[in-house]
Amino acid sequence: MTQKVKETTRMELAEVLAGNQVETENVLQALKMIRESIAFDGGAVYQAERSGRFYLAEQQAAGQCAAAPSFETECAAWLAQQAVICIGRGGHNGQRETELLDLFGADALVMSPVADENWELHELVVFFDRDQEKLPPETAVRLPLLLLTRYLSVRVYQSKLWRARRSLESVLDNTGIDIYVNDFNTHDILYVNQSMAAPYGGKEQFLGKKCWQILFPGQNGPCAFCPQEKIADEDGNPTKVYTWDYQRPFDGAWFRVFSAAFQWEDGRMAHVVSSADITDNKQKEALIQYMANYDALTDLPNRRMLLSEGQARISQAQPPEKLYLMFFDIDGFKAINDAYGHDAGDAFLLQLSRFFSEIPLLQEAIYRNGGDEFVALVGGEAITKENIRNLSRFIHLRFNRPWVLKEGQAFCNTSIGVACYPEDGKSIETLLRTADLAMYQAKKSGPGHVCFGSELKTK
Repeated sequence: MTQKVKETTRMELAEVLAGNQVETENVLQALKMIRESIAFDGGAVYQAERSGRFYLAEQQAAGQCAAAPSFETECAAWLAQQAVICIGRGGHNGQRETELLDLFGADALVMSPVADENWELHELVVFFDRDQEKLPPETAVRLPLLLLTRYLSVRVYQSKLWRARRSLESVLDNTGIDIYVNDFNTHDILYVNQSMAAPYGGKEQFLGKKCWQILFPGQNGPCAFCPQEKIADEDGNPTKVYTWDYQRPFDGAWFRVFSAAFQWEDGRMAHVVSSADITDNKQKEALIQYMANYDALTDLPNRRMLLSEGQARISQAQPPEKLYLMFFDIDGFKAINDAYGHDAGDAFLLQLSRFFSEIPLLQEAIYRNGGDEFVALVGGEAITKENIRNLSRFIHLRFNRPWVLKEGQAFCNTSIGVACYPEDGKSIETLLRTADLAMYQAKKSGPGHVCFGSELKTK
């Protein structure tokens, strides 16, 4: 595959694997894209059970080739600590590598684990082939596999969160603390635990009813002592936990009650009431959110975030504010890869990304578009075209000096295309296209040039 085709495949793969909800269809599509890119017989994702056995979750194979439905291996602990494993039958293999090849009946294996922060292996991505000559270098599959395993890690965390929620519900039902949750505005019961519901006839007596209908039969509205005004501000935002003592009317029992406002799972405001026999207790649940909008190599925001944040900035821009989109393409990056290898190329991109990020005008404004392309969004009422020219000169001055890598010195430059909102376009996609064209016009003028979108009409 050419570098351009590889970058296109990676961008398409990133689009398939964008988002925080893991879909089987997306996993299968990703397996197919990676399998075809390395021309392997098959690819699969396995999930680990607590017993230590791995079971097939998804597979994508050519022809009649099929993955094993399940397997066990003593290499799980070792696999969990790897990033990418490439094994060929003809290599200098130890017992571990040979066991894995035999396990899948393959002569070439590419594997990548999905492990948690404790190095516990939860899922395993495997690509297999019967021709050892097809084994790709690790650098060729590292990024695609990283994208896929990061995507699958969302599923791992969602599964852990689901199990944690079930465990939490079990805990809440067996703590001896009474808990219920009601809608902050309508007072409809949303949740009640077992110990709270038992004296009233069970959970079914609560759900779908107002809290006062259950706790104070015959009452026609909210309790006069309801502490809602003490747990939310004037704008309806949660403030702090309010503690108060309450005597249950039908048996005279006293409870220390803790009331708090919070956001329910569907987004509405809710009121949680927990009570214990004069015993302070509070249960908290942590929510895990996974973010997938950053470049894996440089940690810069990627093209997906660029499109989102760029359009948001355009929507929020007020005249006479301008927004300049600067498109950087590295002249001579291929020569670095050819001379020193792809690891050196990656090291250069890391160094370049740090350089861009340390420029005051580009802080929180630089994105990696893909490959050796970077994009910056620079805007504000005080920003002028001359500011952008001066910034371009500053950047080109840095490129006049060598980039010092472990393998040696690298010399290159950058062609810069600039598009301006609103003159060159009123959408982020239009600005990107214009800046891209301007960049190619700058490249035609030789390394180290800049071209503005407005100049395209005259060239």
